[in-house]
Amino acid sequence: MSMFEYLFTTLGGFTYLLIGLSVLGIVFYGPYLSVQLYLLKKKTLSKTSIDSMLVLGVVVFMSGILNQIAGMIEALETMINVTDVSPKIVMGGIIESFTVPVMCTFMLIVALLFWYLNKIKWERLNG
Repeated sequence: MSMFEYLFTTLGGFTYLLIGLSVLGIVFYGPYLSVQLYLLKKKTLSKTSIDSMLVLGVVVFMSGILNQIAGMIEALETMINVTDVSPKIVMGGIIESFTVPVMCTFMLIVALLFWYLNKIKWERLNG
């Protein structure tokens, strides 16, 4: 199965795609907005541009939760098919399933910081 098929045929792959695009949006668009507002003091930016950081943060967070749910469903289906599963392997899988949501929560916090700081500067420039 190619990477393209994996991304668009499984829920886990689709959530990885959403996470990747949202993280790229946060990493590149957040600093871009900050430069526009703080260095160039651009008043022509709309409030929707600022609020898009909030949307990106929520999308990455919800995608992380969906990814964890998809991973848990896949793990439970595997445990149903294989009757003799070690509890150590099950606990290792559960611990691993939390890595993506934790990273997504961190990205939500970064997006919220960009949103809040840029919102304050936008209000000072336009208020």
